[in-house]
Amino acid sequence: MTLLRSNKHSPVALPLATVIALFVVIALWRHQIGAHLPLSVDEAYYVAWSKSLDWGYWTKPPFIAWGIGAARWVCGETAACVRSTSLILFPVTSLALLALAYRMTSSLTMACLTAVLFATLPLSAFYGIAATTDTFLLLFWCAAMLSLWLALEGKSWAWPMLGLCFGLGMLSKYTMVVFGLSALLVMLHPRWIHAWKSRGPYLALLMAAVVFMPNVVWNITHHMPTFQHTADISQGGNAYGLHWDVLGKFLLEQVLIGNPVLVVGWGLSIVQCIKKPTPHNWFAISTSLPIVLIISAQALLSRSNANWAAPAYLGVTLAATTYLWPRFKKSIVAALAFNALFSTTLYHYQTVIAAPFGLRGTAAADPFWAVRPWPSLVHQIENELATEPDRSHWRIASEDRAVLAQSQALLNFPAGSALGWQRDRHPDNHFDQHFPLQAESPLSVLLVTRRSDAEVKQAFPGALKKSQIQAESASEQVTYQLWWLDADK
Repeated sequence: MTLLRSNKHSPVALPLATVIALFVVIALWRHQIGAHLPLSVDEAYYVAWSKSLDWGYWTKPPFIAWGIGAARWVCGETAACVRSTSLILFPVTSLALLALAYRMTSSLTMACLTAVLFATLPLSAFYGIAATTDTFLLLFWCAAMLSLWLALEGKSWAWPMLGLCFGLGMLSKYTMVVFGLSALLVMLHPRWIHAWKSRGPYLALLMAAVVFMPNVVWNITHHMPTFQHTADISQGGNAYGLHWDVLGKFLLEQVLIGNPVLVVGWGLSIVQCIKKPTPHNWFAISTSLPIVLIISAQALLSRSNANWAAPAYLGVTLAATTYLWPRFKKSIVAALAFNALFSTTLYHYQTVIAAPFGLRGTAAADPFWAVRPWPSLVHQIENELATEPDRSHWRIASEDRAVLAQSQALLNFPAGSALGWQRDRHPDNHFDQHFPLQAESPLSVLLVTRRSDAEVKQAFPGALKKSQIQAESASEQVTYQLWWLDADK
């Protein structure tokens, strides 16, 4: 059995080779961009996790740490290496979507267009140069879609594969749980309702539970930090109510990151599905609409981020392409042009926007402004640490997980060299939880803090204040005080 069946009327090799070559070119382009951008706070935080491999972490399940840990083992500590997971996995996900589209439509042209459109979406352009949990979530969501389709085609081996993909998706990001609802909806179609009478779906569920169970056990033994954090960020700073402005912003973001042409095509395919729910259309809509509706409800009731509905765009692209290509071929050309324009503008903003219009680098005039100040800040911390000649004795502490994560990543500290200064009753991050700052330390520790002098002295009577450093965040000038927690300093 092959996922791509070739026949004399539809040779596979040349179109597939062309698509793969295009993906290689896109990956090299993104490599050049990502290699020259500092790590974001979250990326640096994941690097810290990857130095202490476990079945779970403070805010996320473990797969992102495993992936970055594997990348660091292969190619080192650079930003390009850390981000190599996305550079590799986005094309792999796109090829899996190509295989699914071909199995569904038997049209190689439509399958290749679906894959290329997804690989170049604004969503993919942004997250394709960042090490994020969404990279792995999208891979396993797409693999689960393909496994589900193959299982419903009668491939019995695909049911446990579906469970494996679902479980790995849950180990990547808890959003994967929505795929369970999507699969349920898919199997409510008259063509597939009989699947419930087989043991396949239950075998898949059992496999998923076995794969995901270690993370559940980890959470139970660590007082449920990841589950609690997931619940906390769902509410954020908003009280539950009706936040129409948040919903409106979220929906506008979805139109942008999903490509306006494709979002319209997806909407038309939903209308078509209501009138005539063919199996192909039903499948694509069932694997995209539920998560969009759920995150939209979340946005209305509290808050949301633009990427929370990211897996929907696998089904959105699939549904939109299969609807638009036979009817409005020029719309697909327009969609591809929009994707290319977005990527070019994002990746070369300074050249195509900032320089011609004389825009200075600010939070409002630089899409990567949030990551740019960190190397300068960490360099200032490194200068103070250099007063301790033995680098193996370097230790840094802070109540700010961003400072700890960026310092550990950029200075390549081993696990345990970045210490969390816990200021609340309960740990607030990975460093507080696993590497807490002790009142008495056998080694010199450089404390980088925004806390008052009185608070530092109360906690560490022997602390010696050295200097202060400044950095410009996205919205303000931030000042940190440097203290040596060692009287000899």
